[in-house]
Amino acid sequence: MQLSAPRRMFLIGLLPAASRQAWAAPQRWRFATDSNDRSGLAPAGRAVLRRAFERLGQVLEFEPLPLRRSLRLTELGQLDGEPLRIASIVDRRPQLLLVPVAISRVEVWGFVGDAALQPHDMAELRPLRVAHQRGILLLEQLLSEVARRVETTSPDDVLRLLRLRVVDIGLLTLASGQAPLRPAQLEGLVPLAAPLYSSSLYPVLHRRHAQLLPALTAVLQEMENSGESDGLRRKAWADARDGAAA
Repeated sequence: MQLSAPRRMFLIGLLPAASRQAWAAPQRWRFATDSNDRSGLAPAGRAVLRRAFERLGQVLEFEPLPLRRSLRLTELGQLDGEPLRIASIVDRRPQLLLVPVAISRVEVWGFVGDAALQPHDMAELRPLRVAHQRGILLLEQLLSEVARRVETTSPDDVLRLLRLRVVDIGLLTLASGQAPLRPAQLEGLVPLAAPLYSSSLYPVLHRRHAQLLPALTAVLQEMENSGESDGLRRKAWADARDGAAA
């Protein structure tokens, strides 16, 4: 389920002029954040959403939790929402509302040592030896039917195993704001022509907060249009990279 640009603009066009004034009184909101994320993805989502809530005069706090548990708690109303979920998550959960502005996008890219090996989708990976970084739930789900998987602690380890021909293909996730791989990292390796998987990520709210949806949608769209969100994402990824190198 992807929301088209015209659909997003239609929703924003329905907002009353005074929608933000309805949320002028500050209150405290509790959102989950992925406790297992060691990249810049979760910090980027937090930074964008926290700034949006600040613009609405609200206070946003994050509680680190595993993704499966946080989704259940949000669905039960014990949390107010989450920053980063795929759009289809709300299809099976009527208690959740999608905020129709993507604040990140994730792509899964494959890298090979043999340029003749060019799988076009995840299903074609089943007979291959696949390396990927440990702890990325999205990859674990996408690779559930791949028997020969090697988990690593870092993207560089994925590429190292590929260079040593321990595996046939290495998978890395690349997200909005993340710096591209350096040429030196890819020496002797070939990226696939297109990502094997891509998905936009959206904030979600518990349905009891439906009144917040129009104002939050408008603010997030303004931040995307102005480039403010992109700047926050880039900084979050840069900080995560610097922290990992320290």
